[in-house]
Amino acid sequence: MLKQSLAKQRNDGWTREFAGLLLLLCSGLATADYLAYAVGQKSRVPLPENIDHIEVKYLLNLAWGEYNGAKSRVGVLGVDNNSSSASFTSAGADGSTYTWSYDNANTVPVNGIEAIVIDVMNQSGRFRLVERNVLNQVLKEQDLVTSGRIAQPSVAKTGNVLGAQYLVQVVVTDYEAKTSGSSGGGLVGGLLGSRVPALGGVGLQKGEGRVGMNFRLINPETSEIIYTKQVESIVKESGLLLGGAGFTGSAALGGFFGNFSKTPIGQAVIAGINKGMYELVKQVGAAAASGSVIKTEGNRVWLNVGSDVVKSGEILKVRRRGEELIDPDTGISLGSTETEIGQLRISELAEKFSIADRVSGGSPINRGDKVVSTMAAPSLQYAASWEKPGRSF
Repeated sequence: MLKQSLAKQRNDGWTREFAGLLLLLCSGLATADYLAYAVGQKSRVPLPENIDHIEVKYLLNLAWGEYNGAKSRVGVLGVDNNSSSASFTSAGADGSTYTWSYDNANTVPVNGIEAIVIDVMNQSGRFRLVERNVLNQVLKEQDLVTSGRIAQPSVAKTGNVLGAQYLVQVVVTDYEAKTSGSSGGGLVGGLLGSRVPALGGVGLQKGEGRVGMNFRLINPETSEIIYTKQVESIVKESGLLLGGAGFTGSAALGGFFGNFSKTPIGQAVIAGINKGMYELVKQVGAAAASGSVIKTEGNRVWLNVGSDVVKSGEILKVRRRGEELIDPDTGISLGSTETEIGQLRISELAEKFSIADRVSGGSPINRGDKVVSTMAAPSLQYAASWEKPGRSF
C-alpha cells in the first residue's frame, strides 16, 4: 500500500508538472502573433517572410501584430532625396518642416515622408525612438568634428551619447507622379496652414505613382551601413482607400497627409515605407536587447535601457571594447574586438533607465561599457504562404 501511495504521488506530481508545462506552452502559442497583416475590407491576412512578390496595393494597409518584447533604440535620420525630382521645404506653425510643391506634384516631400516613416515605426511597437532634438544636437557635434573646428578626442561616440543601437535612413532614389483630374481648390489645414496650397490640378484617385526608396540600418558609432534594402513601389490603380493603417501622426501632418495619401504617388510612398519597415524589423528583431553603462557605484550599475527593453531579474553580459581598428587607407573605423568582463542582474526598472547588481566578474565596469542580454530575442512569426485579403481598401 505504501509503495502504491508513493507511486500515485509521483504520478500525480508528474501530471501536475506536465499540465503546467502544457499550459505554459499553449499560452505562449496563444500570445504569439504574426509580424504584420495585410488588411482588406473583409479580412486581414498574415504576411509571409518574403513579401517581394506581393502586389503593392496589398501593402498599403498594414496592421502590425501584437508585440510585448524589448524595443530597439533607434535614431531616424532625415530623408535624403537622390532622385531627379526636386525637394521643397516649408516651415510649419510649430517650427517643424513639411514639403510639397506649389506647382508640381512631382516634387519630393522629404520631410512629410520622414514623418510617415516615424509613424510606421511607432505603429510596429518594436522601436524606441531617440528624441529628434537630441539626435540633431549629436549630429551637429559630429559635423563640427568632421570640419576640424573641435578636437576629435573631446567628442563622445555618437552611439554612446544616443544610447542607440541603430540609425535608420531612407533615401528616395526614384519619384514619379503621373496624375490627372482635379482635387478642388482651397487650402490644406493642420500645421501647414496657409503656407502650402492644396493639390490644385492634381488628381486624388487617378493616375500612376512610382517611387524607389533605399532603407538603411547604420551603426551609430562607426557610420557603417550594416543592412540595406532597395524597395520599388508602383500604384497604377484608382480608387484605393487608406482605411486600415491608422496613422497616429496624420493629424499633425494636417491636410498634407490627407491629400497626399489619396494620390497614387502618396499611396506608393506609404506602401513602400510599410514594405521597407517590414524588412528592417526582420533585421533588428533577431538581436538581443543591448545598451550601455551610465555609471557605477560599487557593485551597482546604472544602464541606459529601461522597462520597455529589459525586465526585472534579467541577466546581461558586460562587454569591454578593445582598441578601435582604423583603416589606414580611408581613416574609417573598422570596429573593435569585445571582451566579456562580467554579468549583471536587473534589480530596479524605470522608464528610460535601469539599475543592475553585479553577479560575476572582477574587472572594474566603466561608463560606456556595452551590455547585452543573455535572453534570446523572441522569434518572428510569419505566414507559411500568402493569400490575398478580401478586397483591398
